[in-house]
Amino acid sequence: MKFDQSKIDAFKQEKGAIVTIQELLRGRDADFDAAKNIRLVRHADNRKVKLIKGKEVRGTLYNLYRYQKETFLQYQREQPRKRFEDVDYMVAFIGEKGTTARFVGVYKVGNKVDSPYIPDDIICDMEVVAAFEPLTHSVVIDWGKSTVSWCQDFDTQFKPVIRIDEGFEDADGVPRFVSYYDTLLSFDQLRAVINSNNDNPWHTALRSVNCIYLISDVENGRHYVGSTYGENGIWGRWETYVKTGGHGDNVELKKYSAQNFQWSILEVLPINITADQAVDRENLYKQKLMSRHKVTGYNQN
Repeated sequence: MKFDQSKIDAFKQEKGAIVTIQELLRGRDADFDAAKNIRLVRHADNRKVKLIKGKEVRGTLYNLYRYQKETFLQYQREQPRKRFEDVDYMVAFIGEKGTTARFVGVYKVGNKVDSPYIPDDIICDMEVVAAFEPLTHSVVIDWGKSTVSWCQDFDTQFKPVIRIDEGFEDADGVPRFVSYYDTLLSFDQLRAVINSNNDNPWHTALRSVNCIYLISDVENGRHYVGSTYGENGIWGRWETYVKTGGHGDNVELKKYSAQNFQWSILEVLPINITADQAVDRENLYKQKLMSRHKVTGYNQN
């Protein structure tokens, strides 16, 4: 680490910053402090489909990090040779709103081999550095206007820390329950909800009422409208989606990737509603949203 403190002080004065990520990480690990080549990386790949180990993977990097950690770490290991051939450490962030980014760890970069999947890429062994784990998920920086420049030099590209908080809002990967009409869950989030501890507020909320729900395909904009009825409420039906990998035994939904689906609630229904009453409401929403139309919907009846 070879940055000039006087330059950092000038940067902080210009930006009105109290501390930079460089200062916050300094002095926690001797090998890191002595390293010659450290890269800052802001993970924010907006491509709908990513190639990881030569295979197509769908979903945002945020969701991969929160719900498919091993897949995310493999993505992180695959880097362009021209950027990472001489790198000793990676300081990793997940992009959040605007130009902000959340610290997700420091990784020591080890052995590098040619990628068998992408020409001019390498696959790097990476080991998380334990000394920085107390800061992981809690530190948020402002990356600056050049977010397209996702990989930058640690010693010269100073980043102001804008806050230190309690970490991700979705504790243990489970989104916070706000209200029925605020519910909007990806498949990974729905799975986390269904697999959460019994004392999580989601359990009571989803077991207490029935509903008309909507499954939207974010890839093509098509919709599926469904209803729940019975003593297990919303939970009973949505649990089936998780157990079946996202399709809920629906023939049409089986043809598509659950990673593109999101679940929301259109109308809350009483827990004691009859099947006929629920289906009547369901049919009304199918008409409103044209979810039986082959272009706009997945409903077959």
